Formats: sequence, structure tokens, C-alpha cells
Amino acid sequence: MRSASYQAALEACEGLCTAGKTSALLLVHVRRYRQLTALLGFPVADHLLDNIAVRIRETLRPGDIVLRTGDSDLLVVLPDLINVAHGELAAQRIAREFEHPVAVDGRLMTPLLSMGLCGFPDHGQTPQALLRGATAAVDQAMANGRRLVVAGPFNDDALLVDELRDALSNNELTVAFQPLVHLRERRIVAVEALARWHSPQRGPIAPQRFVELAEQTGLALDLTRWSINATLREFSQLRARSPNLRCAINLSPKVFTQSGLVEQVSAALQIWGVPAESLTLEVTETAVMEDPEFSALALKQLHSTGVRIAIDDFGQGNSSFTYLQHFPASELKIDQIFVTPMVRDRRTAQLVRAMIDLAHHLDMVAVAEGVEDAAVCDALLDMHCDAAQGYHLGRPVDQATFAATYF
Repeated sequence: MRSASYQAALEACEGLCTAGKTSALLLVHVRRYRQLTALLGFPVADHLLDNIAVRIRETLRPGDIVLRTGDSDLLVVLPDLINVAHGELAAQRIAREFEHPVAVDGRLMTPLLSMGLCGFPDHGQTPQALLRGATAAVDQAMANGRRLVVAGPFNDDALLVDELRDALSNNELTVAFQPLVHLRERRIVAVEALARWHSPQRGPIAPQRFVELAEQTGLALDLTRWSINATLREFSQLRARSPNLRCAINLSPKVFTQSGLVEQVSAALQIWGVPAESLTLEVTETAVMEDPEFSALALKQLHSTGVRIAIDDFGQGNSSFTYLQHFPASELKIDQIFVTPMVRDRRTAQLVRAMIDLAHHLDMVAVAEGVEDAAVCDALLDMHCDAAQGYHLGRPVDQATFAATYF
């Protein structure tokens, strides 16, 4: 047995991950350690933990490692396992060992242990994830009065949320711009700003994943605040080259319930010198329908500043045309699930035509999303769709690449 800090524990976990073989961490918590310390004094309680560590060491294989990581915790490193169940057998051996008392300074004591097992790669694939998994498992064991709990399947969302929070604080995300093209005139009239995250440790993270995590964990406001400021900063340089260009930003439904959104948007527009009429805020139909009355009020307040409002992903949610009566939207964006297959399916094409007509009857601009080929583009033009975006018309690129490609 040897004493170890949290850093030493991380290094031990790093060794498991680097080896790439099935292995496990077993976190052993000695229950009521503080009470023992209060009753018998620190030297006796400390001696007890040392004796427990020695007994565990004698129970395990020669290559297993026992680290003391706190006043009442021991970390057992179990490399080269057949499978995670092999690690469970080791934990059960430890549990049986402490069914008998331990002699400490002439006293016989029966320690109460709670253990959490986390396996590599099944339950965690990084040192931090392994430690978090073992800690969560031992907490569950303590809460349920169980000797051993095995961590659940690998899911490092909690770790990814921490990394996203740091990335937002350190301005590590970037903005990509995708062109929106006026179909009849075949010219770029706007860009949609899309957040991108390239993690130094993980590489590119899919936008859908980190946006969903942000909305589930309270980071939506931080992501929206970053997005508005970063986008307008980058867009101001594009607008200097093309003053009539507009920019669209996706708005999380989570921000509707927060005060100060109008002030936040207005302040960012002023800081970066972008006129309100050059900005379009996109909100999904599903988000609107969660609370139509409150959404209508929030969007009317935003619209009063001069910004444009677009209903995004139209047709994807449970549509109710009644909300369109009360929303100050100037654009209707038809979801790509209808646009992409429209040339191969007559009924889908009829739906797209109906959506375009609906937008025009409500004095809104009809925009098609997900245009992947020339055939779809031509069909939309025949239906008098106003504008479109998609890989056929231009992929999302950074501001410098956009300027070099289109100006």
C-alpha cells in the first residue's frame, strides 16, 4: 500500500486507458470513519485504514494496486481483467475478507465498506470518466446500504458538459456561415450562423450533441450569449464587404423564459455596429408550441427592436396554424425532411408547395432548407419559393473562407 493524491489516482487511471485492455477501478469507502476518529482519535482511525489497505492488498493479485486517496477512501486498480465481472469477483473477495474483525491497537473492529466499481472501456474511457463512474457508484452503494454497486454503461455526458462550460468561458467555439440564396436572382442575400466546436481532446463535436446538452443542463443561456456576440462580431466583417447582407441566428427555446434577452440582443447589435434589420432570429416551430402565448410575447418584444423573426424547421413539429396569426414572423423555413425527398415523392412535393403558398398568403418569405441537388433547386423555383439553403448552394464555412469564396 502507498499513499496517493488525486493526481496519482489520475495517473493510475491513465495507465489503464493507455494499456487499452479490460480493467477496472474499485473505490472503497470506509463508512463511519469520522465517528471512529471522534471516538478513538485520529491515530487509531488512521491505523485502521492502513490495516484495511494491507488486508485488501493481500487479498488481490500481485499486479493489482491499492492507493489511499483520502481519509476514508482507498482506490484499487485492477488491470488486465478477463471482463468487468472479473473485477466484481475481486470486490466480492474483499467484502468477504471484512466479514471478520480487524485488530487495531489491541481492539477488534469490523469495518463497514461501500464499494463502487467502474470498468474500462465499458463504463468509462478517460481517467476522469473512470473516477467519476467509480465515485457515482460508491455514492449509490452508500445511499442504498449496499456493499457494491457497478457503474452503468459508458456515458461521459457529465464530463462533456464540464468541457463545454470551459470552452464557452475560454471562447473556444467558432462560428460557421452557410449562404442563403435568393432562388430567382441566384444571389446570396443572407447567411445562417452555425456554432462549431473542435475539442482539443475529442476532436469535432457534433452540433446536435452539444446544443442538446446545453439545453438539458442549464448552459443554453451561456451558449446563446456566446452565439449572439461571436456571430455579430464575425458578421460585422462580412457586412463591411456586403452592406445588404443579413444574418440569421438560431435562438434556443430555453432563453424565452429569461429576462433581459431583448436588452442582450440590442446591446450586441450596438457593440458590433450591426443594424437590427440585418439580423434574423430563428426559432423552431416545436419551441414556439411549448408555450405559444409566452413565446408570442417574447418574439414581439424582439421584433419591436427591428430584428426579423423566422419560424425554423416548419412542418417538423405538431403544427397548429393558429399560432401563426399572432407571431411577428417574416420568414417561414420549410424543414429539410420535406425538401430533400420532394422530387422523388409527389405527395411530399405537394406539401412543400402548400407550405410555400401558406407563407406567401401570410406575407412571409418562404425559405427551403436542405437543398442537396439541382433538381430540388429547380423544383423549388417552379413553386415560386423565395430562397433556399443547403449543400448544393453552399456549405458552412468560417468567415474568412466565406469572404474569399463569395466576395
